[in-house]
Amino acid sequence: MEEFNISEFLRYYLSSILIVILTTIIGLVIGFLYTNYIQVPLYQSQTSIVLTKSDGATTVTQNDITINKNLVSTYREIIKSRKILSEVIDDLKLDIKSELLSQRVSVASVNDTELIVISVLDEDANTARDIANQIAIVFKEQITSIYNIENVSIVDEAIPTEKPANVNVKKQYLLSCGAGFFLGTLIIFILFYFDDTIKMSNELEQKLGLSVLATVPKYKKSKK
Repeated sequence: MEEFNISEFLRYYLSSILIVILTTIIGLVIGFLYTNYIQVPLYQSQTSIVLTKSDGATTVTQNDITINKNLVSTYREIIKSRKILSEVIDDLKLDIKSELLSQRVSVASVNDTELIVISVLDEDANTARDIANQIAIVFKEQITSIYNIENVSIVDEAIPTEKPANVNVKKQYLLSCGAGFFLGTLIIFILFYFDDTIKMSNELEQKLGLSVLATVPKYKKSKK
């Protein structure tokens, strides 16, 4: 295997730098077109619920806290269940299946607390808000019949957001430029690796084992 010469590659790289500049510009243009004309913006709305005292109790006991902590993970799965989401779809008259809606809904507990955050992504900010709020309402109603307890309270209602959650212009432009730069560098590397032309006299000695008797420098004729 031929030895890879770093210094020669750097000289070759600098002489072909226009390739990198061109691919970087192309990458930036593609990133601009994708961000502004192809990518579908998705808006995220969040609502939060908390597990509190059981129905009829005047204060929160240690037993309530223990039960609620044990129920948090179960409640998270119930929120995304077909039973809850199907009712939300019917209430809001949405043209979407529960399986697809489930992919747009994420449920997470806050650290080691009884607070649960429901997040919804949608192409329309108001629809995302309505879905998040309706999920909280339906879940609060349904959990009473499932567990025969009322220990869920809505903390914050969802509000529409102005900025899409899946669009980061600076980051996407930077990634596009980086991809173009990497592609240009890869092209130059491939061209250099498979370029078997003789460029220096010492290369001739290394490859053929012959001594160079003389070299003829390249001559540029003067306009004068």
